[in-house]
Amino acid sequence: MVDSPTTPSLENTNSMAVHDQFKYDIAFSFLSQDETVAQQINDELQDRYRTFIYTEQQKKLAGTDGEETFKRVFAKEALLVAVLFRPEWGSTPWTRVEQEAIRGRAHDNGYDFGTFIAMTDPVTRPDWLPKVRLLYGLKRFGISGAAAALEARLQEQGVSVHEETVTERAQRLKRASVFAAEAKEFRFSYDGIGLARSSFDSLIKGLSQLAEELTKSTEMRFIYRSLPWGNHLIMSPNAVLLINWHCKYANSLSESHLDVDFYDKIPRSVIAVPDFEDERKLASAKYDFKLVGPSRPAWVTGMTEIMPEDMADYLMKQLMHHNERELGRKSK
Repeated sequence: MVDSPTTPSLENTNSMAVHDQFKYDIAFSFLSQDETVAQQINDELQDRYRTFIYTEQQKKLAGTDGEETFKRVFAKEALLVAVLFRPEWGSTPWTRVEQEAIRGRAHDNGYDFGTFIAMTDPVTRPDWLPKVRLLYGLKRFGISGAAAALEARLQEQGVSVHEETVTERAQRLKRASVFAAEAKEFRFSYDGIGLARSSFDSLIKGLSQLAEELTKSTEMRFIYRSLPWGNHLIMSPNAVLLINWHCKYANSLSESHLDVDFYDKIPRSVIAVPDFEDERKLASAKYDFKLVGPSRPAWVTGMTEIMPEDMADYLMKQLMHHNERELGRKSK
């Protein structure tokens, strides 16, 4: 845990010049797959408040001890902390550092400084977070609702609002316009199609490697198969993952999508199996391949955005989840 004895308690900040007590008004902690959501919430606040988000601070942090810098930000330097929470948060190297700093600070001052935004539906929460602490469900409140909730918390603490100037507003509009043009150009380009296909190929390779590694390390069977009509299958003890990349045009990502389906057994529609029972679909999703930030593509479904390099791990973890649920169902 990180000790923060000099961090002012929020109970005492109203009687002080809050803006002067902390380096940042709010700091964001999130997994890489939620970076775009964090940036969007940040963009609605950064022109009126002092915000800390890693992607915006990279140049300033270059050459510093990243771990110590992050500890200071979340333990001492930010008045409020916003956590975009998934069950995996706290298990990656950077979010683990941030979690330790946040919990260490809470040990001394309580959790009033923290706001947890649930990125999953249904809402999940950390086991260690007091039950009285509310979580905002992103699916229910959306980006603007989450930003409004954080702004309300800042105002509760007496933080002075910096009124956005016409120039600042124009700069924010310019950022949005530039990105919208880049996203459109990417969607209707050979480069976009090429990167999508390359990302899909990497995804299949990653899934195949993970299946082989898991079979060796767990002594359970995780088997990859390439099937006709572009289907790819991962078979596991209690669940099956079926994926297929549909690309309709040679120079446009329009109407292209990645189909992801989970079944309790191999579906008859893709392979002949000697089974008298029909398969049961456990879950399904369609992912678009699109830009979610400047020069940053991702697989996107609803409000979930997965970086290409994380997609194989993400789908394999979902397969594990369905294995556990099916195992529990069969044991009843």
